[in-house]
Amino acid sequence: MSSAQEQYTDEMKKKFGYYATWNPGVPLKIGDIGIFNDNVFTRLSSLSDRGIEFEIREDLTKTPLEHNSKGSISMTTKLAGTVAPQGSVLTGLDAGIIVEFSKENSTLFKANNTTCPSIKDTIKLGEQVLDLYGKGKWNKKWVIITELVEAESATVIISNSSNGKIELKANANIDAPAMDIADAEFKFSTLFSKGLESKIVSAEGLTPLFKIMGMKTRIFLPPMFKAQKVMSFDLFTPEMARGEYKDDIYFGYISDEERE
Repeated sequence: MSSAQEQYTDEMKKKFGYYATWNPGVPLKIGDIGIFNDNVFTRLSSLSDRGIEFEIREDLTKTPLEHNSKGSISMTTKLAGTVAPQGSVLTGLDAGIIVEFSKENSTLFKANNTTCPSIKDTIKLGEQVLDLYGKGKWNKKWVIITELVEAESATVIISNSSNGKIELKANANIDAPAMDIADAEFKFSTLFSKGLESKIVSAEGLTPLFKIMGMKTRIFLPPMFKAQKVMSFDLFTPEMARGEYKDDIYFGYISDEERE
């Protein structure tokens, strides 16, 4: 059975076409440099730290994003002054939200007012990276965050059991006729939780999703090499990039399989 991290990152990639930040609360920035293994980006440096200049293409269109693992999540909203569900720790005066999970590694994801800034000229960036690699000043396994989803506020809750549960109490706007689990204005606090792998509730400034680019090659090795987990990319050297194989290496979007 896959881990909570594997399930979460796989689900988010299929749903949105972006890789998911793990752990969901890790802050990322456009131009971050790192390594990418098992769908997890580990930051090492940044383009700015390496003296590489770039422009950001801003996104002014704010979009909501939402995903719940199919058939495994129930959410109950309790308004102030109403009777709390049986077994709840919420009192009659409280307003809050109860989320229950019926499967392991299930995800509740909601992000409000997201934007997607990106590096404006990735062609120029690729040329700089390949030049640095040919000079022995770039690690071929490094990848760069070239597009990033930024959320004004977001909630990410991931279960690690088939009976996970969290009860949230609203500490502001308690008389509102409806509640949004990702809205920071409600100032939710956790009254009870069990069986959860990760919980980030109505956090502001989250960067939950991203795209990465890095060095790739068009050279393919026979299947016998793949069986031994040797990839053509592993054999590439700066000398090859400067010589006859110069046109066989390029800069492009990275999939996890290309960095295993």
